[in-house]
Amino acid sequence: MFGKIHGLVKDSALYGVGTIAARAVAFLLLPYYSHLMTPTEYGVYALFLVFVSIVQALYVHGIDIAFLRFSATAKGEQKRRDLGMALAQTLLVGGSISALIILFAPAIAPVIINGAGAREILITRICAGLMLSDTLSYHIFTFLRIQRRPVLFSTLKLIHVVLNISLNVLMVGTFRLGPLGAYLAFLAASVALLLLLLVLVRREIRFHWSWEQVRPWLIFGLPNLPSMIFLYAVEVSDRKWIEALLGIDQAGIYAAGYRVGMLMNMVAQAFRYAWQPFFLQTADDKEAKQIYARVLTYYVAVAGWIWLAATFLLGPLLKWNLPGIGPLIDERYWAGLQVFPIVMLAHIFNGVYANFMVGVYLEKKTMAIPAVIGLAAVVNVVGNGLLIPHFGYMASAWLTVASYALMAVVMYLYIQPRYPVPYEWMRILRIAMTLFVAWGLAGAARDHLPAIGALGVMILLLLVVPAVWWPYVLHKEERAALRRRFG
Repeated sequence: MFGKIHGLVKDSALYGVGTIAARAVAFLLLPYYSHLMTPTEYGVYALFLVFVSIVQALYVHGIDIAFLRFSATAKGEQKRRDLGMALAQTLLVGGSISALIILFAPAIAPVIINGAGAREILITRICAGLMLSDTLSYHIFTFLRIQRRPVLFSTLKLIHVVLNISLNVLMVGTFRLGPLGAYLAFLAASVALLLLLLVLVRREIRFHWSWEQVRPWLIFGLPNLPSMIFLYAVEVSDRKWIEALLGIDQAGIYAAGYRVGMLMNMVAQAFRYAWQPFFLQTADDKEAKQIYARVLTYYVAVAGWIWLAATFLLGPLLKWNLPGIGPLIDERYWAGLQVFPIVMLAHIFNGVYANFMVGVYLEKKTMAIPAVIGLAAVVNVVGNGLLIPHFGYMASAWLTVASYALMAVVMYLYIQPRYPVPYEWMRILRIAMTLFVAWGLAGAARDHLPAIGALGVMILLLLVVPAVWWPYVLHKEERAALRRRFG
C-alpha cells in the first residue's frame, strides 16, 4: 500500500510543480497588478476571468474526462488516435463558439461588464482566441498525464509561466494597457505554448474524427458540461453579484483576496491531476478501497497544515513593507485579504469531493455529478443575492465554503452505498480538531501579544501540530515507514 501511495505522492509533487506554477501566474502577478491597476480596472480583469471560466466549459464539453477515461487503459496507437480526436472535436466545437463570440462581441461585452466600451469588446474577442488555444493545449496536457510524464508536464507549465509573466510585464507594465494588456499577454503566451506542444507531440497525434467514437465519449462526458458550468458558478459568480450590488471596485478588491486563497486550489488541482489516472489504474488492486481511504486521510493532513501555515503567515507577508518597493499588495486591496483563509478552507473541501469521485467514475454514475454540483450552485448563487446586501463580500467567501462542503457531503452520501470505501473518519476528525485548536490558540496570541511574539507562537504551533499527530494520528506502521524513509 505504501509503495503505491508513494507513487501518487511523487506524481502529485511533480504535477504540483507545473500546476502550482501555472496557477501561480495570476497569484504572482497579483502584487504587480495591485500597484498598476486601480480596483476598478482589476474588477474588469476579474469579471472577464468569470466569463472565460464559465464559457470555456462549452469548449471542453466533457471531452476531457471522456478522453481520460477511455484512453487511460488504451494501447499505444489507440491513445494517439484518441488525442487526435479530442483535438479535432475541439476545433469543430470550440472553433464555432469562438467565431460566434468574435462576431457578437459588441452584444456580449455589456453582459460581462456594465457600461462596456471599445476596450471591453476587444477583450471579449481576445478571450475567444484564448479559450480555443487553452482548450487545445489542455487536451495535450491530458495526454501527457495519461502517459504518466509529469516531468515534461511540469517543464512545459514552467515555460508557460515564464512567458506569461514576461509578456505581462511588457503589456501591463511597459505599455500600461491595464486589463487589455493582461489578456493580450495571456493570448500570446497561450498560442506560443500550443505551438510548442504541437511540435513536441507531432508524432503522437493521429488526427481523425468519427461519430462512432465521438458518440460514447459524449454519452460519458456530456453530463460533465452542466457540472462544469455549475462548478464555475460556485467558483466565480460571486464577483458578478458583488459588482451588481456593491460596485466594480469592490469586486476588484474581493477578487484580489480571493486570488490569494486560490493557493489551496493549486494544491487541490495538483492532487487531482495525479489522483484521476492513479485511481483508474489502481481500481483492480485488491487493496484499492483501503488505499483510497488512506489517501483521503493524508490529503486532509497535508492540505490542513498548508491552510494553517498560510493563515498564520501569508497576510503579514503580503503587507510587509519592502525597502524601496512598499508592500507586496497595494494598500487599496488590503481589505480583501480577510477572505483568503476562508477561500482556502473551501478548496480543502474541493479536494475531499475529488476523492469521493472514485466511485462515480468506476461505477459510471456520472449522471449524478450535475445534480450534486447544481445543488451547490443554487445555494451559492441565491445565497449571494440574498446575503451580500446584509453582510458584504464576506458572505460570498463563506458561501464558497458552504457550497464545496455541500458537494462533498452529498456526493459521499450518494456514492458510498454504491461503492463503499472504509474512510478513516476518526483519524480525520483528530486531524481537524488539532488544526482548529492551533488556529484558536494563534488567534488568542494575536489578540494578547505583540506582533513579533504572536508570530513566534504561530511558528511554534506549526511545528507542534505534526508532533501531536505522530502519536495521536499516525499508525505504528506509518511511523515505521516514515522512519525508514527519512531516518
